[in-house]
Amino acid sequence: MAKKKNQHFVPQFLLRNFSPNSQEKAKAKEINLFNISSKSFKRSVSLKDQASKDYFYGRDLEIDNALTDIEHICSIFINSILEELSLPALGSIPRKWLLIFIFTLYTRTLSIAKETDEISRKLKESILSIDSESLSELEKSTNLSLTQLVQMTLGLSIEILPLVTDLYWKLIINETGQPFIISDNPVVLYNQFLEPRRKHGRNTGMASKGLELFLPISPQLTLVLFDKDVYKIGTRNKDCIRTKASSDIKVLNLLQCINADHNIYFNDEFSEEQAQDLLRMASRYRKQKKVYLNTHLNEFNNRTLLHCYSSEIKCSLRLSFVNLLTQAKSYFVEQTGIAPVRNEDICFLYKKFQKMVAQGSYKDNEFYKFVADLYNVESFPTVTPQQIEDIFYRHRFSLND
Repeated sequence: MAKKKNQHFVPQFLLRNFSPNSQEKAKAKEINLFNISSKSFKRSVSLKDQASKDYFYGRDLEIDNALTDIEHICSIFINSILEELSLPALGSIPRKWLLIFIFTLYTRTLSIAKETDEISRKLKESILSIDSESLSELEKSTNLSLTQLVQMTLGLSIEILPLVTDLYWKLIINETGQPFIISDNPVVLYNQFLEPRRKHGRNTGMASKGLELFLPISPQLTLVLFDKDVYKIGTRNKDCIRTKASSDIKVLNLLQCINADHNIYFNDEFSEEQAQDLLRMASRYRKQKKVYLNTHLNEFNNRTLLHCYSSEIKCSLRLSFVNLLTQAKSYFVEQTGIAPVRNEDICFLYKKFQKMVAQGSYKDNEFYKFVADLYNVESFPTVTPQQIEDIFYRHRFSLND
């Protein structure tokens, strides 16, 4: 086999935590899975063949090598969380790297690439139906490969980082006999706050008020990032949430099953019967229609606005340790337009930055440099590693397989 031909969109080190032999990393080469489409349960399949595709990130290996570097660094930090049952300090280097890891993981999967492809196709079809001359012949005939699509979405992961630096972190510790599972699309976005308040449009944009993010990192631990001005999660000023409620574990596993593309993965403590039951619950919520496209005609200038967005999980999520703050309960939410933003200050700076990028003053990966320049300081507390940003910046525009 060619060197690094098999490229993983869910890191092997993360899947290894869910192996039946996770306590002995050297022996953790197999994992149990449940395939959703065939409803088949398989024990002890090869871990190296899971959540991967040949040359998924390109044959030149630069993106795959960059992701490998991120994984190597972040595996150390995640192993530290597993051992110490605590999170890295706010503003620390490990916390910054883990934020990069989480959002590159969110944008690097096969599921996201296919979703992006569907958005691209629907937009093209809609534009051509409105004005067949609006696209060039090249634009009409060009279809991006999965590799090109994932390169594009990975570039976006760096761009969106400034919008999520304000999210608060907690560590959910599972004290039941029921393990957390993981899927081939493991980063789950949710919004318990907006779900009952806003019926149309997307509620899980990166700047949305009430955003939540869940990522299991072992059968005992799940990371949650959330809007601290909307939710009280666990005990205030404590990073860890210990739950003995099996209902919490079941619903967090349900999120993984709903969000999965093809497979869910788990250790020997999760049975075939549990997998079948979970799929039965998840089936009604799994994305039947991945992308919505709405057209709005402006009567004043006769122009058409296209609003394209992907569907999101809505399953009336309830967790014993999550409560809405009083101030959030009284917040008025409009039903039309975009979702309310979480942090007006960050959004204002981000919009200003985008204008500066358009003028050529900054590259689109230099938000933190822009903030440092704006406030005339030598560095900014949440600066991300420039080397990694540069790698993804180059590939943001590299669409050759």
